[in-house]
Amino acid sequence: MVYSEINPDTGTGTIVLKPNNSATWRFNMMVVASLGILGLLISTFFLIQGLWLIMPFSGLELLALISCLYVCARANIKAEVITFTDDKVVIEQGRRFAEQSWEYHRTWAKIFVKQAKHDHQPPTVIIRSHGRETELGSFLNKADKDTLVKKLRKIIYH
Repeated sequence: MVYSEINPDTGTGTIVLKPNNSATWRFNMMVVASLGILGLLISTFFLIQGLWLIMPFSGLELLALISCLYVCARANIKAEVITFTDDKVVIEQGRRFAEQSWEYHRTWAKIFVKQAKHDHQPPTVIIRSHGRETELGSFLNKADKDTLVKKLRKIIYH
């Protein structure tokens, strides 16, 4: 997802980049709860039949599912904030707060778009200045990267 607040007169503003989330954490936990109840019912049936070993493995399956959902959900709360001021371009990356930050002088910073080798792959958007470079929106899909490139062109050529 690409959100932006840009002043068209000055070319200053902010672009926020976030990955697309297919499900919220609450929805994921509802799925886990429903699968947990279903697993508990099935394993209880087998426990009554004398097959007690199915119960712990049912719990392990549920634990593995929760772990996988946690890893995926944690990766999807990553965000990038690109701030354009009169003299600086600041890029901040992180989950709940800015974990990494890069600052470029706006006059010297150049934005490059490397087209992908295949049509279905997204292009690579890079900001570069004085031998340092940072990739922007590495987690975005092709449509969102195209939107990002259009917004960056508006800012640069305001």
